[in-house]
Amino acid sequence: MFAVIFIPNFSLQAVLRHEPDLRSRPVALVDPQATKPVITQLTSTAQSCGVCEGLTASQGMARCAELIIKSRSPAQEDSATEVLLQTAYAFSPNIESTAPGVCTIELKGIALESFNGMEQWAQKIIEILTQFNLAANIGLAATPELALLAARVADSILSLSQKHRTSNDAGPVTSLDVGCSQKKDLESFPISALEPSPEILAILNRWGIQTIGALLALGKDNVVERLGSEAAELFNRVSPDSPRPLKLVIPNEEFSEYLEFENEIETVEPLLFVLRRFVEQLSRRLELIYLVIAEFHLQLGLSSGAKQERVFKIPTPTGNIDVLFRMLQTHLETVRTDAPITSLRLAAKPTKPESKQFGLFESTLRDPNQFAETAARLTALVGSENVGKPELIATHKPDSFRMGVASFNDERPGENSLALQRSMLDVRSSVTQGNKIGLSLRRFRPPRPSHVEFRDNKPTLLRSEVFTGAIMETRGPFFSSGNWWDAGQWAREEWDVETSDGSLFRIYRSSEGCFLEGFYD
Repeated sequence: MFAVIFIPNFSLQAVLRHEPDLRSRPVALVDPQATKPVITQLTSTAQSCGVCEGLTASQGMARCAELIIKSRSPAQEDSATEVLLQTAYAFSPNIESTAPGVCTIELKGIALESFNGMEQWAQKIIEILTQFNLAANIGLAATPELALLAARVADSILSLSQKHRTSNDAGPVTSLDVGCSQKKDLESFPISALEPSPEILAILNRWGIQTIGALLALGKDNVVERLGSEAAELFNRVSPDSPRPLKLVIPNEEFSEYLEFENEIETVEPLLFVLRRFVEQLSRRLELIYLVIAEFHLQLGLSSGAKQERVFKIPTPTGNIDVLFRMLQTHLETVRTDAPITSLRLAAKPTKPESKQFGLFESTLRDPNQFAETAARLTALVGSENVGKPELIATHKPDSFRMGVASFNDERPGENSLALQRSMLDVRSSVTQGNKIGLSLRRFRPPRPSHVEFRDNKPTLLRSEVFTGAIMETRGPFFSSGNWWDAGQWAREEWDVETSDGSLFRIYRSSEGCFLEGFYD
């Protein structure tokens, strides 16, 4: 048994997937890459206005002044194909990407007990695809070809049950159940449902053959003798005795949404409107396979041809739409581009939901995602160099660090506390063994500018906002330098001094002058 998911007007549905409000309006699709761009697909509203396939855009608008012309987008069709295959894969591992907008499923090994029959199972797939703004038909039959035929002519869920009879003139006759109520014979289907070539279809029309039943009545051998191998293929499509093997595929693990704007975007409001729908679609797609979003990759296509990209790592992977959207909104409110935006792509990296068990005395942020959002807003206000996690730089220059992005996934829970416990044990053991621990230096940030008098290259008098007076004892100088190979060259002389009131200070001299760096306690 096989099932076929068929999405009518697939190219048009792919374009309108992120603009569902246009489905009820007259819309026509034109392929700009074609030699003669004409209308290839259109909505039922456009058909009711007199528009038909094969007309040019201007001819269609002459018949319907409200007609909306859309251009075909291969990138959006790829995204819609991803949705189709990933949805089908959630119900069966045996799927085939048969054609654009067509997916064939082999029902072998599928447990249908929880669905109350095949029709309810098929209805569940249609409901899920509806959430992704894709309207689909499903055909169920003994062969992939019959299932595809059922799906193409269906207005709802179709199931094919086989009834065999022997006749000298005709092969097996298949009955069609529409909505499990009204019966139609396969023989009454139009011959165009088999999609013969235009030449074969023209010959059959001259013979007066309009339905599949009339074709079967001619007999396979007689028709093949006159029309060749293509006629044999038409008969094989309606035969339940020779199911073909499927070319099984595994859907891509990439989850992305893409949209090309008809008009250039220069403000953030329309961008956020589309982005909200992207987040909803991606979250639902991952929820279908019980995953959440760990990372976003945002790409903005500009009219200049350049692309602006940004990666967002989610501190705590989640599928919450509001939390994910706020993170992107915070970034876009401060972003500036050199040219208007013409396309938008959002890709999500999936992961399993996190489940952590902390120790009795361990704690974590109540909401790491909210903390990250707050940090992003602060970054927009004061700059990235003033918000983040301090990181040491590989240099001996004092106070050399940079501000990095706070990460919540670098270490396992409790690892910091374990390291702290080990360091405390080391300190305690060194004290019990009689090792001396030096004094703590309390640094001034920034260092206080000072006036220092020297005698025989030794500091003797200190004048600063912290202390003014004579220097009684000195230790030093201690020389340090670095970065002699570039413009960031630095050099300094340091002294540890004791003043007349018994205070201990560190002072240093560099090319910028003399400074009071800190005091000991």
